[in-house]
Amino acid sequence: MFTNFLALAIKVAAAGRAYQPCKAEKRAYALLTTLALSSGAAFAQGGGAAAALSGVQETVIGIVQVIFAIVLIVGLIRVVMKFIQGAPDALGALGWLIGGVILWFGFQLFKDDLVSAVGGGQGGVR
Repeated sequence: MFTNFLALAIKVAAAGRAYQPCKAEKRAYALLTTLALSSGAAFAQGGGAAAALSGVQETVIGIVQVIFAIVLIVGLIRVVMKFIQGAPDALGALGWLIGGVILWFGFQLFKDDLVSAVGGGQGGVR
């Protein structure tokens, strides 16, 4: 029984050394490492858990803002291309783009309220 377990452990260890992560796994690892380091640095500065969570909160909000910006830029390019090509669904694409812009501004206006609603603000949930 123990020899089977030992043989299996050796096989798993050998496979682990040969494993090469894909690009998506490397990016996810880099993102998680960055989040962990930013929250760890805030915690080490003496602010405690609240400062660490604040650092993670700012990082997540920044990531969401970048994703929104990229999606809106791609959407704008697609809408312009559809109007240039005279595509029949150009007005529909413009409507989706306007909806995205409204969602973007809504996120910008209410992000502080959203953070406090999930317990990340000064008052928090007790």
